[in-house]
Amino acid sequence: MNLLWSVIDDVRFALRQIRHAPAFAVSAVLTLALGIGANTAIYSFIGGYFRPLPVPDPDRLVVMAAVMPGDDTGFNSGISYLTLTDYRAATGVFSDVLGYDTRAAGFTAGGKTTSFVYHSVTGNFFTGLQLTPHIGRVFEPGEGERTGSEGVVVLAYQFWQRRFGGDASVIGTIVRLDGVPARVIGVTPPAFHGVYHGVDIEGFVPLGFRTGRDPQPEQLLTDRAVRHLRPIARLRPGVSVSEAQAAADVVAARLQRTYPQEKDVAVRIIPETMARPFPMPLLERLIPLARATLLGLAGLVLLIACMNVANLLLVRGAVRQREMAMRAALGSGRARLIRLLLAESLLLAIAGTAAGLLLARWAMTLFASTIVVASDIPLNLDFDFDWRVFTYAAIVTAATGVLMGIAPALRASRVKVTALLHDGGYGSAGAGRQRLRGAMAIAQVAGSLVLLIVAGLCVRSVQRAQTVDLGFDPRSVLTVRLDPHQIGYDEPRAWAFYDELERRIAALPGVESVANAVGAPMGYFIGAQPVAKEGTVAAADGPRSAYTCNFVSPAYLDTMRIPIVRGRGFTLDDNSRSRQVVIVNETLARQMWPDEDPIGKRLIVKRPEGQIWEVVGVARDSKYIAVFEGRLPHLYFAIRQTPLYMRTILIRTVAPEALAPLVEREIHRLDAEMPIADLMTQQQVVASGAGYLMFQIGGVQAGAMGLLGLVLSVVGVYGVVSYGASLRTREMGIRMALGAQPRDVRGLVLRQGTVLVAAGIAAGLGVAALVTRALSSFFVLVGTLDAFTFAAVTALLGGIALVACYLPARRAMRVDPMVALRHE
Repeated sequence: MNLLWSVIDDVRFALRQIRHAPAFAVSAVLTLALGIGANTAIYSFIGGYFRPLPVPDPDRLVVMAAVMPGDDTGFNSGISYLTLTDYRAATGVFSDVLGYDTRAAGFTAGGKTTSFVYHSVTGNFFTGLQLTPHIGRVFEPGEGERTGSEGVVVLAYQFWQRRFGGDASVIGTIVRLDGVPARVIGVTPPAFHGVYHGVDIEGFVPLGFRTGRDPQPEQLLTDRAVRHLRPIARLRPGVSVSEAQAAADVVAARLQRTYPQEKDVAVRIIPETMARPFPMPLLERLIPLARATLLGLAGLVLLIACMNVANLLLVRGAVRQREMAMRAALGSGRARLIRLLLAESLLLAIAGTAAGLLLARWAMTLFASTIVVASDIPLNLDFDFDWRVFTYAAIVTAATGVLMGIAPALRASRVKVTALLHDGGYGSAGAGRQRLRGAMAIAQVAGSLVLLIVAGLCVRSVQRAQTVDLGFDPRSVLTVRLDPHQIGYDEPRAWAFYDELERRIAALPGVESVANAVGAPMGYFIGAQPVAKEGTVAAADGPRSAYTCNFVSPAYLDTMRIPIVRGRGFTLDDNSRSRQVVIVNETLARQMWPDEDPIGKRLIVKRPEGQIWEVVGVARDSKYIAVFEGRLPHLYFAIRQTPLYMRTILIRTVAPEALAPLVEREIHRLDAEMPIADLMTQQQVVASGAGYLMFQIGGVQAGAMGLLGLVLSVVGVYGVVSYGASLRTREMGIRMALGAQPRDVRGLVLRQGTVLVAAGIAAGLGVAALVTRALSSFFVLVGTLDAFTFAAVTALLGGIALVACYLPARRAMRVDPMVALRHE
């Protein structure tokens, strides 16, 4: 009890001391707000990505990813429905195994049709996740896992609010998905947005209902080669991921022996948070490094801020030296003195955290508003603060209070009673304190240089990304995505619609060419297809290696200005009645037929239209998914040989923005009910998603932290040099009284600051070289030791820091010798 009252007294005393020094308190709180705000904002950003699903025991959820020979992309990581049932029944490490596939459809209710992004799920999807409905009911285990199942749909809470205004009477009503009736049976909990991270899933339908709307419905539930499901499993209590992996390996080995389609197919067990948005080996390697890097940079900003406040506390400790000596003389032990001073630093940390949280909230709101994704797909970017963010902030507060306060507290509490007998009390203690402050200033400059170099490399990456040869020309191209199947069109009617629309758009003023494809380059609908060279696999086994692909019209390559380097492009004669043909890119041609002519060679591509496809052309390599991708093998299929409803119309024109309303007008003249999505320029597509947006996000975050580090370190250098000059005021007065010129005094002070800056830059360059080498995976477009970045950043920091040194030096040279020699 006595200890509690003692602590309360310490806090009251600290509050009085802070109130009596408002300038010091405001400086310290603002400095800490910058450091803690940066940390909290970054943690919130990362937490949004890694936030567990809002289901019971989310840490027990794992993703099962198929591993196909030769597939390094993860595009072919799905499994078949039959394989999922095998894992569901054969292993005792999972309490449940569920599956889903993400699709888009037209949702018609009240005479209005809109796009509807949904999960097609196994019957145990909700029971496996242990979710209960907000209203109505959800699917039962086994429900809808057969062909011809009843058309039912569970709406997502956000979609229900948006489309029906939260009207509970929607339960039991009939809506239409792609023109097929379905009955609404329930609404999900408000916090659940689906399991495809980043996308706001709008509803859920059972697998069996989807089979009634696919071209080959029986294959979805009966063919092991149709690997369309993404499985999620729930671990039994006490089962580790490694134990689950061992059990899954046993099942995979049995399936490999039993079924030709499963030959050489393994499975990986991955924690759910590490398989977002779906299992991709590249992301699994980069995401942990990205998380550690961002937190490390933010931590460096906080460390610089702490050193800055610690410098302020050291100065304050020097001012309060006589007070500490008096307290020691009156019986206060060293522990009590340390506690008094730590109470003050902890109160400053608490105030800095409160201000930092407000700053972080504002920064994340501003940051989220700058993220523009070129797609009408509903996104779920969750940067909200939750208990984890506040817990993190509390830990940071405690660590910051102790970190910045312990050194000044230890120094101030070491005072001797004899200090009361001295006027100034600086002596060796002051010199030692100044050496500590100098060392912290050097560390601040070094840390700031590391931050600035990383930020500079990120900015250079953004600049380089915009000059990368994409292999196609995105300028002057307008895109729009349509899907007539969403309002009930059958295949012949959809073909007639697209042909007439293409004719009308081609007649618009300024249009050079019109093409259509399933997806635009670097957009969301570039697919993947298992492909093998003829003769390398048995027909029953099917191909294993998956390559990115697109389904395109004859004018596509010319419209996107992707040249054919060998053979021919597609023509109108490449249709459902002709032999099946395919165009490959240069990388795929080299991989499949090194030192051979690929024209006339044949590929095995297991599709509903057939398995044998003849190569008729080789197209130049280009970018398909992301700016930073290497050379990927890629295929183009003739869209007239494939029964696909969804298309992206690509229009090359002199003024794409001005043409957009005319294109929308022509679409609605053909059908006023046709849903229109992603009406934008191809440059907007490239600028978002996996294009330049990823580089811009990294550049903004690293740049912001680099700027904070620069400001804090310059303030720290200025404080150290200024305080050092104030300690030598008497010395400078004596020098000037003995004939020293003002420029000599200026050089004396400037030399002190220059030594600190030079030492900090030297240390920072060494650390930055090590850090950037460790981050080489992120700087694929610039070298990790980019000479221009290192030189420019060093010159920038050195110049600004020297200005900070010059200001107190100029003030020192103006000291009046008589004032300096006057008794203090």
